[in-house]
Amino acid sequence: MTGGGIANILHRETLAMIVGSKTFERGEQCFTTGRVLGVESGPGELCGVVRPQDRTRAPYEVRIWVRDDGLAYQCTCPIGEARQFCKHAVAIALAHLEREAQRGERELAALRTQLMNVSMAALLDGLVQHARVDRDLLDALKRICERAQR
Repeated sequence: MTGGGIANILHRETLAMIVGSKTFERGEQCFTTGRVLGVESGPGELCGVVRPQDRTRAPYEVRIWVRDDGLAYQCTCPIGEARQFCKHAVAIALAHLEREAQRGERELAALRTQLMNVSMAALLDGLVQHARVDRDLLDALKRICERAQR
């Protein structure tokens, strides 16, 4: 997600800590069995729809957003209406995290293809220029050089 602070807060570990292991496991099962019908992200929020186990019931609508004190959530299921973080909210969050991970992998694959068309000199100049201001990049480049010398 590009906007808001949700990407900085929403991680599997954080989610499991917030909701507890039982709700997390139930939400994970809800996600892995394909009950998430859709998830949309916007600045600082996620919205999604989850199919209930009982297919005769209407899908649950879920919203997760960032507040000053952390995450807020809403779901149309009975647990969500009681203002508790439910398995449906967990499922929506997990669907979002997976989608973002897949998007990141696609972006890296595309970048790799584009870099193949850049001259070695231009690539090295760019890396050195950025390493001047990015200590982590400088350290990573040093480690790559050390491994190559072994």
